[in-house]
Amino acid sequence: MITYFMQLNVKLLFVLILFGFIMGQTRHAAIQNFSNKNRSYLILDFFNLVGTPVHEIGHLLFGLIFGYKIDQICLYRTTKKALHSGGTLGFVKMHHENRSFLQKLQGDFGQFFIGIGPLLFGPFVIYIISLFLPKNVRTLPLSFQQDWTIFFKALQQLQASDIIFLFIFLYIIIGISLNMELSRQDLHLACKGLLFLEVFFLILSGLSVLFHWNLQYGIDILFRWNLLISSVGIISALIANLISLI
Repeated sequence: MITYFMQLNVKLLFVLILFGFIMGQTRHAAIQNFSNKNRSYLILDFFNLVGTPVHEIGHLLFGLIFGYKIDQICLYRTTKKALHSGGTLGFVKMHHENRSFLQKLQGDFGQFFIGIGPLLFGPFVIYIISLFLPKNVRTLPLSFQQDWTIFFKALQQLQASDIIFLFIFLYIIIGISLNMELSRQDLHLACKGLLFLEVFFLILSGLSVLFHWNLQYGIDILFRWNLLISSVGIISALIANLISLI
């Protein structure tokens, strides 16, 4: 029981929050560097065009799941416009009607998932899109895991249309990964529901022992997936940061 509880906290919760915070700080530094250069916003806007709406929909989706009422939505603003107006690239304003104890419990528990929504919804969107890629492109990650020789052979088998789909997919991955960061508001909101998440982890760990559920496989899959997407996001943010310094 304690083993599952610790793994849920370390491999899932800690990884999500830590990498989300690192991505946010790196991306914020890049935006500040770009703000000193003319027309440099176009680079960020090019990737934000896909990533920012996905980020905000991540908040919106979990808000709707936990019964929040949506007041106002902005899925995308250019970087320059957002900085000049003192706001963010996008936002979702919502409220929860706490008319009963159960509603208050639902609203408080939902705050964590609303806060980290982009970290959960972003990888989900990438996975769904990957299912519609040509077969030659979908086999590349598996080939890369097996051997460099197999990977290069798989690359050589790509047709012109496959390469176009590959670059479009890479653009989507980078755009979504760059916008999976957690803002201070997101972290603050997530922390409000953290206690309820810990209770959920504790109950899930207890039930796994009682009913002999094997959670290890699911935890490991989610852990590797989070590491992969988070690493892409951090690397993309670092590259953007380096470009902003040139």
